Amino acid sequence: MRFLSLLTLICTGLGTSHAAPSENAVWTVSEYVRLSLEKAPSVRRAQDSLVAARARQHSTFAALMLPSLSFSASINPAKLARANRFSFGAWRPSANDWTLSPGASWNLFNNFKDVITNRTRALSTASTSEDLEAARQSQALAALRTYFRLLRADRILEVADRNLDVQKQNYALTQIRYKNGMKSLFDLLKTETDWRSAELNRENRIADQSLARFQFNIAVERREDAPVVFPKELTPGTTDLPQLDHGMRAAMMDRPEIKRSANDIETADLSWRRAKIDAGPTLALNFSYSDPVSGSFRAPTSGFGLNDAAYGLTLSLAVPSSLNFYSQAKNLIAARASWRQSRETRTALHRRIREEVFNAHIQLVRAIRSLEIARRKEDISKQNLELIKEQYEGGSVDVIRLSQVQIDYVNAQIERLDAFRDVHINRAAYRRVIGEPIWR
Repeated sequence: MRFLSLLTLICTGLGTSHAAPSENAVWTVSEYVRLSLEKAPSVRRAQDSLVAARARQHSTFAALMLPSLSFSASINPAKLARANRFSFGAWRPSANDWTLSPGASWNLFNNFKDVITNRTRALSTASTSEDLEAARQSQALAALRTYFRLLRADRILEVADRNLDVQKQNYALTQIRYKNGMKSLFDLLKTETDWRSAELNRENRIADQSLARFQFNIAVERREDAPVVFPKELTPGTTDLPQLDHGMRAAMMDRPEIKRSANDIETADLSWRRAKIDAGPTLALNFSYSDPVSGSFRAPTSGFGLNDAAYGLTLSLAVPSSLNFYSQAKNLIAARASWRQSRETRTALHRRIREEVFNAHIQLVRAIRSLEIARRKEDISKQNLELIKEQYEGGSVDVIRLSQVQIDYVNAQIERLDAFRDVHINRAAYRRVIGEPIWR
C-alpha cells in the first residue's frame, strides 16, 4: 500500500510539474505565487504532515478493523543426553523436529471503541488537510506581498530617475539664466540642492529595490541578484466593492479554521463518548483460528487441515480496572471539560473571524477609493507642474514654488503606486479571510 501511495505521489508530481521561468522571462502574479508555493518550506512541511496523517489513518484502520494474521515456527536440531537432561548430547542435523503454527484473529465487536478510534484518526487527517490549505493561503498572500513590494520598488525607482533628470535640467536652466543675470544665486543654489536631494533619494530607492529583489528571488530559490522582468501594464482588477454580509457567510463556511474547528468539536464528542464507554463494562466478541502442523525425526508429519485446527468465537464482558470508579469519574470530568472547551474555542474563533472579515473589508474599500483619489491627484499635480514650469521659464515664478510642485508630483506618483499595491494586497487578504482560495 505504501509503495502504491509513493508511486501515486510520484506520478502526480510528474503530471503537475512546471519548468522554472528563465531569467529573462516576464513574471506574472500567478506564476510567482505558484512557484513560491512549490519552494515554500512551510507548505512542504504541511504536505508531509498530511501524507503522514493519511498513512497513520490507514494503519489504524488496518490494525483495528481488519483481521490479524500470525505465524510461528520452531525447530530442534540438537538433543540433550538422556542420563542428565541438563547436558548436551549430540547434534542432529538430519532431524526434522519442527512445528509451524499459522493463525488468525479478528475482533468483531468491542463496544464501538475501534469505530471511535478510527473516526478520530480520520478527523485528525481532515484537520491536517485544512492545515495544508491554511499554509497555502498564508504563503500565497506572503508571495503576493513580495511580488508587489518589488514591483513598487521598480516603479518608484523609475520615478526617482525621472525626477533626477528633471532636477538636472532645472539646474542647467537656472545656471544659464544666472550667468545672464536673470536668476539669483539663491535660485542657483536651490536648484542644485534639489538636484543633490534627488540623487540621495535615488540611492535610497536603489537600496530598497535591491532588498526587494533579494526577497523576491530567495523565495523561489533563484540567484539573489537575478533580474526580474514585470509585465509592462498591470491593472488593479475590478474596483467593485464586495458585500460584507456575503463575505461573513462565506467565511463561516469556507475558512480552513472553521472546518478544523468542526473536526475538533466532533473529536471532543467522540472523546466524551469513549470516556462514557470506558467507565462501564466492555462487551467484546472475538474470532480466533489456529492450525498447527508438526513433524519429528523418522515420523510422519501431520498436514494442514481443519482436523487439527482450533477456532471459535469468544464473547467476553470486562469490568473497569478500578472498582471504586474514581478514575472513571475523573476521566469523565476531563472529557466533559474538553467538550465544553471545544465549544468555547469555536465561539472565540467565530468572533475573531468576523473581526478579520470586517477589518479586511474596510481595508479593501479604503484601498480602492484611495487609488481613485491618488490617480486624480497625480493628474492634477502633473498639470500644475507643467503650468509652473512654463511660468518659471518665463520668470514669473520663483524657484521655491517650482520645487514644491515637483515634490508634490513625485509624492503623488508614489501615493498612486502605494494605492495600486494596496488594492492587490488587500483584495487578496479579503479573499483569504472569507475562505476563497488565492493560491490556485
